[in-house]
Amino acid sequence: MIRRRHLASAAAATIAVTLTAVGAPPARADLTELKWASEGYFRTRTITLTNLAPQPRRTSIYPPNGETLVIPDIRRTSYIVSRFRMMPSLIYGKVARLNLEIDALDDVLWGDNNGLSTAPLFATDGSNQGFLGGPVGDSISVRRAWIQYAVPVGLMRVGRMPSHWGMGLLANGGGTGWMDPDSPKGEPRRKILDNFFDDDFGDNHFGSTTDRILFVTRPITIYRTVKKLGKVEHPLVVGYAFDKLSESPLLPYENFERKFRPFGQQGFISRGRADDVNEHVALAVWNDPDWDKKSFLDEFRMGVYAVLRSAKEGSTQPSAITDPTAICGTFDGVPYTCKDTGSKVWIADFWWRVRYGNMFTEGEVYQIGGTTFGGVPFPSRNQKKDASINAGVARFAWLTPKWDAMLELGHASGDEELEDEHFKQRAMHPDFNVGLILFEETLRELTARTYGIPFFSNENPQGALGFMSNGGVINANYLMPKGRFRPTPVAGLEIIGGILAAWVDTTQTNGTALFAACSIGGACTSDGKDSTYLGTEFDLSLRASFAGQMRFALEAGYLRFGGALKHQLTEADGSFSLQSSIAFVW
Repeated sequence: MIRRRHLASAAAATIAVTLTAVGAPPARADLTELKWASEGYFRTRTITLTNLAPQPRRTSIYPPNGETLVIPDIRRTSYIVSRFRMMPSLIYGKVARLNLEIDALDDVLWGDNNGLSTAPLFATDGSNQGFLGGPVGDSISVRRAWIQYAVPVGLMRVGRMPSHWGMGLLANGGGTGWMDPDSPKGEPRRKILDNFFDDDFGDNHFGSTTDRILFVTRPITIYRTVKKLGKVEHPLVVGYAFDKLSESPLLPYENFERKFRPFGQQGFISRGRADDVNEHVALAVWNDPDWDKKSFLDEFRMGVYAVLRSAKEGSTQPSAITDPTAICGTFDGVPYTCKDTGSKVWIADFWWRVRYGNMFTEGEVYQIGGTTFGGVPFPSRNQKKDASINAGVARFAWLTPKWDAMLELGHASGDEELEDEHFKQRAMHPDFNVGLILFEETLRELTARTYGIPFFSNENPQGALGFMSNGGVINANYLMPKGRFRPTPVAGLEIIGGILAAWVDTTQTNGTALFAACSIGGACTSDGKDSTYLGTEFDLSLRASFAGQMRFALEAGYLRFGGALKHQLTEADGSFSLQSSIAFVW
């Protein structure tokens, strides 16, 4: 099979590859130019982890069905997961391309047969249960399918596709989104720009997907072509995308307004556009991947990514508003009625990636703002809220053929009072991996326990999902120096080490909606003194590529709990993880 560099996002690096000869009419093709191409991988990861949740065992009642839930003291856990991903393409000359993404046994937990056998000793078949729980999935699913085709002034892409931008803090393709432009002929790119395994530690599990219509173009190139000034492509790329995020979502209302969709009837759509959620994306990128000043590896990229999300009805449950003249609450001390004023949320994201000789820097910062009536089901379903969320990561490095030295700094804003009308806290994308344990495991579990079980209800049966991190950086500031060493570059051997230090960004000072590492009243304390230190983590990874297509990684990490963690995880001082991954990549 032919390995192709798929273009999987609205990212700057993604767009630049696809645009060829903008301004010229599409080339004609015949049936002899219809070709298949494919890339993908099969990956298996084993994980052993100590002290995931060393806190006393307790029980709770699940409101939707009255069942008793046990929240255990997790001293040690180990498991194995696998994923098969294939991304085939059908290419019609230089005119059009159909892209698919097919996942099978997607992060399925080995040996889980609780849904198939009441006598596990004699079980023979495993279920399709994901390692983070939830409903049992399908064995095979077509997650994404989209077409891309040339138009006289640019490129169009239509369908359900990955969404990725910059470093992946906000929109992350999950192992299919980050794609560097092709190398100059005869000069291969570095392995650190790997398509599917793009993090120093851990794996991707989620990925951002959107139903999108995307158009990108090179305006200066078009101008130069029209004016007959030459056909040299200009590095400026601009684009626009329209996304449909929600089409009359099914919610468990007390009445049957949208609980089922009768055959042949479109009543669930005929509500109109009132409760649809639409997204408009504009981007501008200066993309010069072959900035050959000192080395063929030099590059200069910089861009902005602007998003506007809107809905005429923003309520979590519009039908539940029976009296729009009633008082729903206060906003900055001023009472407001229950009239649904909809939602308008904006996002501004700036990204850069520059290399000059041995010097390298990369970063991404974003700000989320706007207002919504409802749509944030916490602590109750319909409240007016405004957003002021920010996050960012910056890297500074010295890169050589044999070794790299890098310093990474990160920030994700917290919220001192999550229950009020000002919404300031949201985790970075969980596929932007920082270390092996602190964010990926410990805070993922603690945020799930903090924002899940206490907020289970009939309206929100899984709790306040939007406040769980799922492994992303949440309410924290961190720094992480890292080093990479390649003793035998020809054999594809690489050793990576890093030290992660992190602090709580904002301690919650009121209410019961607390950050996972704090206690009621904002007492992020240790021995009677304020402490916002989450901990120190030491990570080490050994990677090797062999037999052409095989990739192996052996990773270890140790997290020493800081005062903020120790306050909740009272029965241990640290956590250790040993993980391995083997993958066949083509």
